Amino acid sequence: MYHSVVKNTESAFQKSDIYSISETYFNSHVDYLARQSNSADRKVVSLEDSSSSGVSVTFDDGYKDTLTIAAPLLCKSNLPFHVFVTPANVISGDNRYLSETELVSLSKLPGVTIGAHGFSHQHLNTLQATEITDELKSSKEWLENLTQRKITTMSYPHGAFNSQVQEIAASVGYLYAATSSWGCYQVGIKPLEIPRIDVWNLDNQTTLKQKLNGQWDWIGKLLSPLQETIK
Repeated sequence: MYHSVVKNTESAFQKSDIYSISETYFNSHVDYLARQSNSADRKVVSLEDSSSSGVSVTFDDGYKDTLTIAAPLLCKSNLPFHVFVTPANVISGDNRYLSETELVSLSKLPGVTIGAHGFSHQHLNTLQATEITDELKSSKEWLENLTQRKITTMSYPHGAFNSQVQEIAASVGYLYAATSSWGCYQVGIKPLEIPRIDVWNLDNQTTLKQKLNGQWDWIGKLLSPLQETIK
């Protein structure tokens, strides 16, 4: 789970944002994943691929740098990736996020899948059923109308969800939903509750290898009680 990719390491440090990784570190991640692409358990696959196991690359929020920095590196290595977009971020005109034109361009790149991330990035588990439905349905429809592509995947804003949110997500047409819970996904099991592994601003290639090898899975166990309260 990535968020933003910034032009240099110093920017990430200055922003003190663990979710803004430098282009240098991200490039090293792409190089590693590309080299591992022939491995059965390290092949990079799309999140909704129900027939293969491997590593899925996802981005939350819809930052502009997903198009300008991350996408060229991933496309050059023929690695598929998922981008979960919050329409309100696009509509806001905030220059940190993709514009409508940029989002359409991103959606047309090879290997790219666009998914939803709530319409306005609210904690869905705090809303009433009608509000949850509106958030999930309107984000899906808005993205479909703009990109002219079917939207069947999403990630929960803030990682906040519960059984009601999952039921509504399924009812409006989502087939897969990514969480912020730490862990690996067993294909075909709970497709609306897919765990992911956080990538942070100081994660170099060695750290990425460690996370993929399970050496950081203790974080998932540590956070599990907190994540259960979110659900």
